[in-house]
Amino acid sequence: MPRPNLRRRAARTMLCAVGAAALAVSLSACSGSTNPFDDHKEKASYKDGAAAKSARKSVPRWLPDDASDIKYVMSTTGDDRIISFRTPDGKFPAQCVKGEPQGKPRLTADWFPSDVAKKADMNCGTWSGARIDGALYAWQDKDVAMKARG
Repeated sequence: MPRPNLRRRAARTMLCAVGAAALAVSLSACSGSTNPFDDHKEKASYKDGAAAKSARKSVPRWLPDDASDIKYVMSTTGDDRIISFRTPDGKFPAQCVKGEPQGKPRLTADWFPSDVAKKADMNCGTWSGARIDGALYAWQDKDVAMKARG
């Protein structure tokens, strides 16, 4: 019985090792980690509220259809959400009421102010929010959302 060509086998082994290393490097370049499941967030932006609500069921229904400049981040492993938007009158919609913040924002984004919870004075259902420099920011804390579902 003939022996397998050891050079060919070594070359194939080396090629597989190089390929695996290249895959690991490409994954780490995308997310800062070799594990593609480390970043459990989805990010999106929309031209108006109608488009955002049409695209995602998780976007709050209280978001006005004519809201603009919408930026949105959601957790894929829970109900944490953050959103930024503008309205023609610069105010939260009528169904939102003055109130203390509910929970805290657990997600971050470069466009979401780190001090928004300290400035929050509006509640829209399970969402809390604040108006900062003409933009409206809101978040939903997963614990608040889960408690509301009861």
